[in-house]
Amino acid sequence: MLIATIAFLSAIAFAILIFVANRTDYRPLFTNLTAEDAGEIVKKLKDGKTPYQITADGKGVLVPADKVYELRLTLASEGIPQGGGVGFEIFDRKNFGMTEFVQKLNYQRALQGELSRTIAQLSGVEQARVHLVIPEKSLFRDNEKPATASIVLKMKSGKALRESEVQGVVHLVAASIEGMDPEHVTVLDSRGKILSKGGSSDSTSRMTTAMQETQRVYEKNVEERIQSLLDRVVGGGKSVVRVTAGFDFKQVERVEEKFDPETIAVRSEQRSEEKGASTSSASGVPGVQTNLGRTPPAGGATTGGGSKTDETLNYEISHSTAKIIEPVGALTKLSVAVLVDGKYEAPAAAKEGQIAKAKYTARSPEELQKLETLVKSAVGFNTDRGDQLSVQNIPFQDTDEAGVTEKAAWWTNPFFLQLAKNLMIGIGFLTLILFVIRPLLTSLRIMKPAEPEETFSTPTGEGFVAAPENVPISRSKMDQEILIAQAKKDPAMVAQILQNWVAADK
Repeated sequence: MLIATIAFLSAIAFAILIFVANRTDYRPLFTNLTAEDAGEIVKKLKDGKTPYQITADGKGVLVPADKVYELRLTLASEGIPQGGGVGFEIFDRKNFGMTEFVQKLNYQRALQGELSRTIAQLSGVEQARVHLVIPEKSLFRDNEKPATASIVLKMKSGKALRESEVQGVVHLVAASIEGMDPEHVTVLDSRGKILSKGGSSDSTSRMTTAMQETQRVYEKNVEERIQSLLDRVVGGGKSVVRVTAGFDFKQVERVEEKFDPETIAVRSEQRSEEKGASTSSASGVPGVQTNLGRTPPAGGATTGGGSKTDETLNYEISHSTAKIIEPVGALTKLSVAVLVDGKYEAPAAAKEGQIAKAKYTARSPEELQKLETLVKSAVGFNTDRGDQLSVQNIPFQDTDEAGVTEKAAWWTNPFFLQLAKNLMIGIGFLTLILFVIRPLLTSLRIMKPAEPEETFSTPTGEGFVAAPENVPISRSKMDQEILIAQAKKDPAMVAQILQNWVAADK
């Protein structure tokens, strides 16, 4: 019974081992599917007679690992998954009895579905829902109502959209609907938080958010520039950089008019000059006779010539007028903090089986001064602007051992995993043969039933010593002698057999 129980348990364990080793490895084909997409994928897999499994939440489909990429390409060529909702494929089905109202309703559903699929492709967005309100067009422009849209976004765990990405979603939806203004688009997240609200009243908050985004981008760019420089000098993971930048976002427009009393310029000049010649005046008796020359003329009076000059000069005081518009977002102050790790030296010798502890050595002031100079040159350090820079040498807590590099364990390699499965199957076969089948066959051979005793007489005659009488020798005595000889050769096996007999009697 003991041998039978061991054989039975060994067979069960061996069967479980074979089942685990040969079990099909299922990998995710698609995850986070909608009910419509999951149903369509399952239908395609059934038609192709492909084995599959559905996850517990019903949003994922698992298929054999060797068919994952092939099935993805095949389903993608057929437009599956569609991303939820109904798109323009709704018009693939022809229905001649469809009314105009149903056609417009289907068109609106198709727009909502296509926009939802497009927005869901953005990084960090798990699911999107779009609601459109497209009013009827009116003959009079004053009676027309604007189109509006509402968007609900479900973000992935730990993900969030920046303000620029939210505005990108708003303009995407507004540009997809004829006549829609971006101010009429509202974006919410799955918790009801307003990410973007339409209307001009939100312009101030949008401007503030844009300013903060500009500051973050500038700080990140400066940090990356300094970090890449320090990694080349002190090594990767040996330094940490943090930057804080101050900006002036005031919009200033100035008009300046300056007068310089020391500088005088001629504004206008006017000159006039008059000159006169000598003239004579007539004398005598006036009348016709004198004019005809019948009366001799009398003597006349003569006057001398003259001149007159006028000059006017107008002077103007020098002045200048300037209109100055100062740039928005001017950098007012820059603060940089740099932490640099020291040097580590491993001891000359270490005991076997132990990791050598690192010996920390601080960097010299000359090295820190060189690093400070490099950082100042990289960021455009300006003392007049009030910039600040601090370079500190501090030992990092997560590097207390030298020469330790974390690597992936070699036994996690798929090749070694498959080899281990095959070795386990081989070891199971050997264990079953050596410790179950072989002892079982040996016990059955030894426990063979004894044959009936046979008696015979010692032969007499020439060449034999005559015995006083025929002594019967039994077969059982000969078997006993054989057993004794066998026990002397292999006492351990005999002890095991005796132990099995005693256990069986009990």
